[in-house]
Amino acid sequence: MVDQNEATGKHDDIVAAKSWSQPTRLLHLGLVVTVTAQLALSLLMESPDEANISALAAATFEAHEVIGMAALLIVLIHWGWSLANQVDGGLKHLFPWFGSARHEVIGDLKALFDGQLPPGGVRGGLPGFVHGLGLLIITAMAATGGVLFFILPESGSFSSTVEIFAESHEMIAVFVWLYWGGHGATAILHHLQGDSVLKDMFKLRRGK
Repeated sequence: MVDQNEATGKHDDIVAAKSWSQPTRLLHLGLVVTVTAQLALSLLMESPDEANISALAAATFEAHEVIGMAALLIVLIHWGWSLANQVDGGLKHLFPWFGSARHEVIGDLKALFDGQLPPGGVRGGLPGFVHGLGLLIITAMAATGGVLFFILPESGSFSSTVEIFAESHEMIAVFVWLYWGGHGATAILHHLQGDSVLKDMFKLRRGK
């Protein structure tokens, strides 16, 4: 006969395994807020090299710079957390590219093509692959934006170096838009099908 406390402990372990740690949830929330704000501001702002820009465009550009540096800080902390801790699977969760982890991704893709939405949560497979892809895209976006923060002139024409980073930043922004829309839509679809991915990611305490 199984001891009741032992059974309860096993249940708690299962709950914990399906729940994100608090640092991961906070980092994810930080990226959601900063990336969403950056995308929204990008619709209103204008580059400082444009002539006769409005006060609103100039103000939103300044806000874009400040929030961009906050996003870069969160990205760096996220990388450090993923490297130093295995609570949520670490880099193996984010980059399931080899061995059995890759086979799990392939299995999830086959299920997806058969019309079955792969389960989310703290697991590798396709969810981990998507999370890692998003982190890479946002890292590239934040890194190019961080460089521009330091080399972008307050006024006047741009140098060739600034132009290269500005064009790269704008090109990466397209992928950020696609990821933001696709990842958000998938999370909502999970929620509509009864999967608690949104609740699990944004709840205040783990396992509650």
